[in-house]
Amino acid sequence: MTARKAVLLIVLSMVLVPCVYSVSSIGFGLDAASAQDAAFGQGSVQLAGDLRATVSDEFQIRVPLALSMCDGSMLFEAGMQIVYYPWFKGPFMSLSLFQLGFSSQCENLDNIVNLNEVSIGWTFTFGPGIFVEPSLVVRDPSGTFSDEYSSLKGTFPCYTSFRGRLVVGWFFWR
Repeated sequence: MTARKAVLLIVLSMVLVPCVYSVSSIGFGLDAASAQDAAFGQGSVQLAGDLRATVSDEFQIRVPLALSMCDGSMLFEAGMQIVYYPWFKGPFMSLSLFQLGFSSQCENLDNIVNLNEVSIGWTFTFGPGIFVEPSLVVRDPSGTFSDEYSSLKGTFPCYTSFRGRLVVGWFFWR
């Protein structure tokens, strides 16, 4: 195990273990926005979803997972986001605490790519734990990882700076 992986594992366990004891609901969401990649002829596709845990009325912790594919090249993303609901439901803002991309068969990308994103959106709830969540994601808003994102956009045309998402999901434990 490399030092980076060990540090990542320690940080994850330090953050996640205390959260498990104060979680009020756990769920998942799947992003339906991959349809826009096909509709706009992007030449690549991104499949995404997340695992989410509500730690208070105002905050959620999310583990975003995504897979981008284009001509045999793949990028798997994982990370952790904190989501803030200022009015306890409805509108939200999210921020990546950390996010990494792991590339496979990509000539112009490193094996591990640093990523970050922020988003704003609205969560609509229906019935027992079902939700629909439209949002707008801004990738690398500060320009910190501009070299990585330039390489990503060259390999995966669907990897734009702004991305609309439509997440549909279910809180299975409440």
